[in-house]
Amino acid sequence: MTRVALIFGGQSPEHEVSIVSARYVYSQLREAGYSVLPVGIDRSGGWHFGGHAFETLCQNPVPKGEGLTSLAAMDVDVVFPIIHGLTGEDGSIQGYCNLLGLPWVGSDVLSASLCWDKLAARAVLLEHGIPQPPYLALYRENYDPDVTATQVAEQLGFPVFVKPARAGSSIGISKVNQPENLAAALENAFRFDYRVLVEPGLEAREIEIAGLGAQDPQLSIPARIIPENEFYDFEEKYLNGRTTFEVPARIEPHVLERMHDIARRAWLALNCYGMARIDFLVTDDEVFLNEINTHPGFTSISMYPRLMRESGVPTPELMRRLVQLALDRDRLQAVTRDFQSGRDWFKG
Repeated sequence: MTRVALIFGGQSPEHEVSIVSARYVYSQLREAGYSVLPVGIDRSGGWHFGGHAFETLCQNPVPKGEGLTSLAAMDVDVVFPIIHGLTGEDGSIQGYCNLLGLPWVGSDVLSASLCWDKLAARAVLLEHGIPQPPYLALYRENYDPDVTATQVAEQLGFPVFVKPARAGSSIGISKVNQPENLAAALENAFRFDYRVLVEPGLEAREIEIAGLGAQDPQLSIPARIIPENEFYDFEEKYLNGRTTFEVPARIEPHVLERMHDIARRAWLALNCYGMARIDFLVTDDEVFLNEINTHPGFTSISMYPRLMRESGVPTPELMRRLVQLALDRDRLQAVTRDFQSGRDWFKG
């Protein structure tokens, strides 16, 4: 039986979201026929191993260094990282798995890091001609509130969205309708990153699709998010449950074809692998790629597993395909790891 280490928790603001995702993934991996070892990381960086990891996440931790050593010694076949945010989505845990020679589910180090960093992803997508909303990039060191307010008014207009460059689950994001509220929104975003984006508040439908696969991913049906609040914030995503979802979204066939074309091009440009949720903003006359999330929420109500279910891939089957993709990539990488020149020129 294939043995899966499910790593969750972590030291990011999305700690709680990760725990909820992990509970669902744990049940679905077991239903798919895998032996699952939970590995929880608490807020202080302590590691917890075994069947009681969910219940003991704040009790008797193994220190971080020893936890990494314990992971290296574990008898598992593949790692399923479900840490949201820092150390999970940014390529850190993927790089460590790579050093250990352990296959892992999801994108590689570069792809995870790029997609986690909204400004870096925007730069790559711009080079590939992917349509995106206009934006301003701000840096905490040289940020001037008065100059920024003028720039925003002249280049973007109001309303605008203010976002940390590296954060998930809508943490640190604000919608600003009036210039006098801009400074407070920027200070809030700078709490989570020293780089911030400001984007126009477009009159647009928010549409998401899910991707599954390698270089030619299966793309799901579209879903439209209709939040009760001004935007799909943390409270609406996880707490109040009042957001409406239109699944499948009622969009014109040519618009869906355009979205799928953009999604495939962006997937390749950012070297995505395994799974990703691709988010769009659709106006009356344009389709913009808003974001690609290589580590989407995986709770029982999250859009990624729901979209795959609605597209004919039940969640246990989704687990099997994700694990198999991880094992397939590892076999391909073994060719590189095993290369030797066949000469002794390096011995000095």
